[in-house]
Amino acid sequence: MFHVHAFNPHPLLRHCVDSYLIATIDQADVHCIDRTFLPSTKQNLVIGLDKGNTVYDCNQFEYSADHFFAGPYDRICHVMLFPGMKKMIVHFKPGGLFKIFHIPASTFLNRSVDALEFLGNQLVDFSQRLGETHLSHKIELMDAFLIRQMQNQNKKSRNIDEAIRLIDLNKGNIGLRQLEQFTFTTKRTLERHFLEQVGLFPKTFSRLVRFNALVKFVETQININWSLLAEAFGYYDQSHFIHEFKTFTGHLPQSYFNHKTNFEKILSS
Repeated sequence: MFHVHAFNPHPLLRHCVDSYLIATIDQADVHCIDRTFLPSTKQNLVIGLDKGNTVYDCNQFEYSADHFFAGPYDRICHVMLFPGMKKMIVHFKPGGLFKIFHIPASTFLNRSVDALEFLGNQLVDFSQRLGETHLSHKIELMDAFLIRQMQNQNKKSRNIDEAIRLIDLNKGNIGLRQLEQFTFTTKRTLERHFLEQVGLFPKTFSRLVRFNALVKFVETQININWSLLAEAFGYYDQSHFIHEFKTFTGHLPQSYFNHKTNFEKILSS
């Protein structure tokens, strides 16, 4: 059986980290588990508390490393999870991974990358300590590790938090020119820093924010009037809405409820 438990990070990290997740599959399970994640603006650091190949990345046609960075995703992410899997996942807010590690977020767009390439032996030692301790201490260790990483970063970058906040506030329905005006930034500068810190262009980021807001709304409804949703969520017209929905889910809006159990919201919650 697949189990996921969520925990809050230390207050000093909450501007960067959304949550910690402990995800496990019982060793006694016979079959692997397919999981498909909807596109997400967020990024993750996944620490293996298990041994061997337990996560297969179907997008990249290979097993993920024991410890890896992943996301953001502007397309569906499909993985296979195997019995005995046990991972601790740091679920970053948009731009959070960059603030802590100062690694360009575009490096992980639509893929997972071995975290040892960036963090080296310190991650090996840290993961061993995580695996040897009880649950509450795991959270404390992760807090301390991330705070230390964040404090060790001396490089300065333009803060795009206000642009992210405005996009979230408007559920993705804000133009690039408006962002330029409100943040006193040029289009080229915004795009450069979004790619570096978020891993996406501002326009793509806004599209995903709007799409995720739409999905969260749809998940709360019993009867959906799809014809009204296009205007309600700021799409140009019904055709634009259908095209965006199919791009991000692979399905037409009307057939979403027939397939939604195939999708996991862990990466896009």
